[in-house]
Amino acid sequence: MAKKNKKNDMSVAEAVKASHRKANIAVIIVAAVTALIIAAIAVMCAVRVDPLDGINAPDSKKSEHYDLYDLDSTSPLTLNPAAQSKIRTALGGMDFSVMNAVLQWNWDYSYNFVRNGNGDKIKLTSDEINDKKSSTDEYMIECIYTGAVVDGELNKSLAQKIEVDGETVYFDRLKVLIGNTQNNVGEIYLYPYIYEYATNRAAEDGVRYEEYRVTPVKVRANTTETFQALATIVTEINNG
Repeated sequence: MAKKNKKNDMSVAEAVKASHRKANIAVIIVAAVTALIIAAIAVMCAVRVDPLDGINAPDSKKSEHYDLYDLDSTSPLTLNPAAQSKIRTALGGMDFSVMNAVLQWNWDYSYNFVRNGNGDKIKLTSDEINDKKSSTDEYMIECIYTGAVVDGELNKSLAQKIEVDGETVYFDRLKVLIGNTQNNVGEIYLYPYIYEYATNRAAEDGVRYEEYRVTPVKVRANTTETFQALATIVTEINNG
């Protein structure tokens, strides 16, 4: 009987040990998964996305510059070098963390063409791109680069470019509409175009003013800091 009890005690002890081993393994697994989640969150918080990272700033050494349009304005403000520098700085303030975007269910941070309900690219005429100005709640900045048309033809080595939906878009002017996303990850709209095509000053393979088309581009951005900075710049300019 004593031997039987001893065997029973050993069986209970082994069962307890086995249970403890399983519990320890479970704790280790949970701890490891938790550590991975925390690490992933930390990485997503640390990684920031700049919506204009793929776009060069105008080079003042080449007489390139920005034009700034006040809200609901059809004419650019007169900017001195100090204002130009402030605009350059302001445009660098639209970045956001991947974690912030994910929490708002925003997953795509690339440049995308604006499309209609059928998935076709929206195409603006030369008149429409020339008439694109600021709105009652959006400032507009136009980045003016060295002209990319030489002897009536597009010189791609001189042009600016971005990759959009697998296509290379060349431009020497870029209009950027910036509203206030209220500290959320919203969208801004870009209008890249070739100035001399849109103003009927050049042709490429027979494409002239009447036939030239521009597709807007959208990209994720948190514009609140930039919007406020632009408001300050406009106030300073208007107050002399």
